Amino acid sequence: MSTLTDEQREIVKIEVRKHLTTLRGLRPCEIGGASGLFIPLYRASKKLYRFDWTFPRAQTAEYVFCHGDLAQQNILVDPQTLKITAIVDWEYAGFWPEYFEGMFFERYGPSAAIGEEPDDSQKLLSFIKKESNPS
Repeated sequence: MSTLTDEQREIVKIEVRKHLTTLRGLRPCEIGGASGLFIPLYRASKKLYRFDWTFPRAQTAEYVFCHGDLAQQNILVDPQTLKITAIVDWEYAGFWPEYFEGMFFERYGPSAAIGEEPDDSQKLLSFIKKESNPS
């Protein structure tokens, strides 16, 4: 996706948003990775100093499936049809509050704030620390 023209990327962004709607339809009562392993999002992991987190089961399905690293360079697109052929790098994927899925596919670059963009890493850390219990 990152090698397309601005006009082509706008077309692909529509399809990305449709995929996000599908992912957000997956709503478990548990926080964390699909395998049960917790791998913090890149933008939060730079500030975490431990990895023995466990999370309690929620009473409702309030979490959604997030890719966690949905940057343009992780979205493969057929340049002729402008259809997404693959979304790669799912290591940060898991069930989290919807706001954990940064909309980094909207611009080229890392899945973290750059320049004057709002940095939400502290909000992510606050959630992780509040909701987790050390194992």
